[in-house]
Amino acid sequence: MDKAIPYTIASARTGSPTLIIKKDGKDFPLHSTVDPRREATAFTDRFNPEKYDTLIVLGLGLGYHLFPLKSIIERYKSVFLIDLLENLGDAIIKTENSFLVKNSLVRIISGKSPESVAETLTADIDLSATKGISVLEHPASMRLFPEYYHEIKKQIESLIDKKAGNEATKKAFGLKYAKNILRNTSYLPQTRPVSELFGRFTAHPVLVITSGPSVDSIWEKIRGADRKVFIIAVDSALAALYARNIIPDFMVCIDPQPYIYEHLQGIDPAKSIPVLSVSASPLAFAWAGPRLRQGGDVFFALNTHPLSQVIESLFGVAASIESGTGNVAGDAVNLALAMGFEKIFLAGFDFSFPRFSIYARGTAYQRRYSLYFQDRFTTVEGKNTEYIFNSSKKYRFEDKYTRRVFIQYRESLERLIAPFTRTVSSLTSSGLTVSGVSAADGDILKQFPELDKSAIIADIIGKNRGNIAFKPDQLKAALNDGAVFTGIAEASLSQGHQHQKLKKLIQALL
Repeated sequence: MDKAIPYTIASARTGSPTLIIKKDGKDFPLHSTVDPRREATAFTDRFNPEKYDTLIVLGLGLGYHLFPLKSIIERYKSVFLIDLLENLGDAIIKTENSFLVKNSLVRIISGKSPESVAETLTADIDLSATKGISVLEHPASMRLFPEYYHEIKKQIESLIDKKAGNEATKKAFGLKYAKNILRNTSYLPQTRPVSELFGRFTAHPVLVITSGPSVDSIWEKIRGADRKVFIIAVDSALAALYARNIIPDFMVCIDPQPYIYEHLQGIDPAKSIPVLSVSASPLAFAWAGPRLRQGGDVFFALNTHPLSQVIESLFGVAASIESGTGNVAGDAVNLALAMGFEKIFLAGFDFSFPRFSIYARGTAYQRRYSLYFQDRFTTVEGKNTEYIFNSSKKYRFEDKYTRRVFIQYRESLERLIAPFTRTVSSLTSSGLTVSGVSAADGDILKQFPELDKSAIIADIIGKNRGNIAFKPDQLKAALNDGAVFTGIAEASLSQGHQHQKLKKLIQALL
């Protein structure tokens, strides 16, 4: 917040205190100057703690609209009252609405920036323990400060979407994540933490490429540039790159699902250095096995999963590229940032379906359409369009068909790269643009001198070869500690009966 909004407390005709805001040299009453208590009648039927036991109110003022809460507030799990004005608690305590200040269920957040409000809500709201969230707006506050409250609404929507997604992920994949990590631990003594690459590429440019359809427009500009810039590819882009004889230097794989192997079929693990999440499908580690047996390097990345955190604490390995964006593209960008590249170019980050296409040609997804779904009645293009309409539910953003989750991915990526916008540029523009990222023509890659990338990588990897001395027996001993096991199970599994399954997996796989 740049500076506090000035306000004064005055007396309404009925004698009740009211609040006058000073804005643009004028006075604006936030409540009625006749009888502010009348606001309560408009909110009488707005509260439903049986269905929504977490309440968020945008606009507090002196709290007259919230007076109906007095008799039912104990039925809520938590109440968050948000206002742009500072120190409202000191003013409310002197009114008949003082119960809002005195009740421990109520959290007043006043005079804080939208980002600070979001941080507080993120820390204090446990979606797994709440029946539902209700967000109510105080009309007068919304009218006077629309930008502030609309930004907070946007932050709340993003928060709820992310927390709901995390909870859904835990329910759907909690046991799978745990099983994958336990299976993958057998590879960890042979692999290396990705942190050994951090900060080692500061003098070089990199192209981070994903499988968005817009890359089809710049293949010719990328071809040959692989001698001038490093390339980090997400797993789903590998087939399209290999089909054009463009070999990325690093590939990133984080997906826990076994169908990820579809992207790896026919790809030689000896050519690109794999960076694999510790919770990725074990098929990804098995795919990289021949590289390990031939003495090649494979890097693992930790994440926020409780089992991953135990590995980090036991063996002193801080090796996360988890970006918080919720997808592999964001983690690939985060890897580029962590490696310290002086210039980062993005390609294929579309967050939409530009030109009615889903993925770049040559990817496993498009190959699937070509091999199995195309006939003289249904073309690949027709299948793309059908998928877009079904998947997007005809949702459009900035005049492009997309999905709501893609918008969330984009917003998360924007937050990730906000401090580095001078470093990051996009080579493709037919998708949704990423705020703060400048546009660059693919020809810009030609300006860089040729690199002996193999020698650079060999030198960096050789100098930074560490030894984490990972021992599965040590991990098993730690997990046999009742308190540690219970903490992991409760944090990563949504259902109590899965705890016993996890215990059996630990005994069987470690």
